[in-house]
Amino acid sequence: MNAPKHFQLRPGYGYFSPAGEVSLQEAINLIGRSIACCADQGVRKLLINAAGLSGFEPPTLADRFFLAIEFTEMSRGLVCVALVVRADLIHPEKFGVMVARNRGFVADVFVGEAEAGAWLDALDLS
Repeated sequence: MNAPKHFQLRPGYGYFSPAGEVSLQEAINLIGRSIACCADQGVRKLLINAAGLSGFEPPTLADRFFLAIEFTEMSRGLVCVALVVRADLIHPEKFGVMVARNRGFVADVFVGEAEAGAWLDALDLS
């Protein structure tokens, strides 16, 4: 899969920072493409800073369920993801993260890139 615009390989991880006004489905597609790109290239860790995306309301529980499944499938069990989003998009109980983890996808969601990067750095994938 071709790398999406705003995707970079950094030492030890992939980095994707899309920005702009998009629909929720477009945001999901962008994020999914970056996850698949890492899986294709053998990149095990990915930091996505999607805080610059706007134009959509917070996802419903159903949206969260299905996007977690989609991201899990895109990772193919190969990529761990730290996702940075606006605070209003994070479910109080991190429902989407729970769904993803229940399916074996190592991921978490954060409001700040430093916190996300620290979490990603602490992962032991050996």
